[in-house]
Parts: sequence; C-alpha cells; structure tokens
Amino acid sequence: MYELLVLALLMKFPLHAYLISKIANDTIGPWEKFSRGTLSTLLNKLEKDGLIKEADSKSVPFPSKRSSRTFDITSKGRARFYELMMETEKGLGNYPKVFHIKAIYFEFLEEEDQLALINHYIRYCQKAINHIKEQQKEFDDNPEMVKPVQESSFYQTIRSLMDLQLEQWALELRWSNELKDQLKASITNKEKGE
Repeated sequence: MYELLVLALLMKFPLHAYLISKIANDTIGPWEKFSRGTLSTLLNKLEKDGLIKEADSKSVPFPSKRSSRTFDITSKGRARFYELMMETEKGLGNYPKVFHIKAIYFEFLEEEDQLALINHYIRYCQKAINHIKEQQKEFDDNPEMVKPVQESSFYQTIRSLMDLQLEQWALELRWSNELKDQLKASITNKEKGE
C-alpha cells in the first residue's frame, strides 16, 4: 500500500519528502502513520530500484522554505504504479483501504482499466455481504444451536456486529456502483462529443 501511495502521489508532480509524508499520513490516518524511518527506507528503495529520482526542489508546485529532498517518478516508476493499480489478488484483507487510494488516482488509468477495477471491487463488496448473510442464515437456520446463548450479550453483540458490517459493506457497494455510473456517464459523454 505504501509503495502505491508514494508512486501515486508522484504521478501528479514532484514532491518534497516531507510533503509525501504529510499527504500520505492525511490519506491513511488518523491511526495508521507513515513514520519518517519507514518513508525514508521506502524512498531509498524506490530510488535504488529506479522508480523515483531526485528532482529540482523548484519543480514542486508548493513553495516551501523547508529543506527536504525532492522526488519525481521515472518511466519505470510509472510502469510500476500501473502494475500496483491493477493488482487485485494480494492483500485482500486490507483491500478497501487500498481500493480507496486507487480510486483517487483513477485519472492515470485508461477507462477500461478503471472499469475493471471498479467491477472487481463491486464483486469484492458483494462477496463480503454474501459471507455475512450466510453467517446470519446459519444462526437463523439452527435455532437449537444458538438457543443457549441467544439471550446473552455475546450473541446479541455478534448479531449487531453482523448488521453493522452489512451496512458498511452496503455503503461501500453503493459508493462503488456510483463510481461505475459516473465513469459510464463520462464515457458516454465523450462518445457523444460533449
């Protein structure tokens, strides 16, 4: 996720290292933070791998009096950015956070790639919803199994958490369908020449 975020940030324009840190932390925060050490190590690795390079600090669109290394993405870094954007099999447990980052940077992808990612995320959300509904159905279909704990706070909390998760996933699903509708409208408008 961190590699994708750093490369994505540099797709727009060169940035000072402290701005990369600030924007990244604003994006993933408030509980998860990019430490200076983690960022420094990652920037050094990306530079060593030829994915980013040092840039002139005057090329950053945000003036600053702070002294900080400035980085820009390379063509190899752009290829890696694309590869990370299109990756849909790794880190699925954390995928909502990763997909949110991807959605912010869709402008750097072809529309067909955007659509493929959105469709994948829609299926991902639906799978989560189906899983929770299956768990609920298991409870509902086996009343004798849950009867001993049905009145306990343990059972009631589990059921309320399932309801909460269903609502959260339904919101994610609605949002991803809205993204898809916006993209399709944009494609239609381009085809009409608007």
